[in-house]
Amino acid sequence: MDQLMSALADPERLKLYARIVLDELPPREEDSPAVRKHLGRLVSSGLVERRADGSLSADPTVFRRERPAEIHPAVPRRLTGFFARGRLTAIPVRSSVRHELLVHLTGTLFDAERTYTEGEVNEAFHTVHDDSSALRRYCVSDGLLVRERDGSSYRRAHG
Repeated sequence: MDQLMSALADPERLKLYARIVLDELPPREEDSPAVRKHLGRLVSSGLVERRADGSLSADPTVFRRERPAEIHPAVPRRLTGFFARGRLTAIPVRSSVRHELLVHLTGTLFDAERTYTEGEVNEAFHTVHDDSSALRRYCVSDGLLVRERDGSSYRRAHG
């Protein structure tokens, strides 16, 4: 419920949501950068759904859903606020919290005995967050992933 309220906290996004609920959003307006940005947040929060035909719908039952007791059982309790529906919603700014998150992700997503291509690393991170490049760079700079000098492969750091 917090994510829903957060998504509606922005006045422009709230107006856009109301227009979608009332079916008053012309399709050509969806292409404006400002609207696309707000739509992304409304869709990721579950407030708005894009149908197969490309149209948008708002389902009011989203407000009646029960809040899960624990967001994701595999996520350390201190980090659950950064996840919604099994996806990372924000990369922590504070370096100690970000490092804890990265330790969790590398331990969860990568086998210690395997070597990965950059594409495989990006694909793994993309399962939890859209900015896989940032997560990959943070992991390398924090020493959690080791990148070969030529950039051809990555492996989880031992230790």
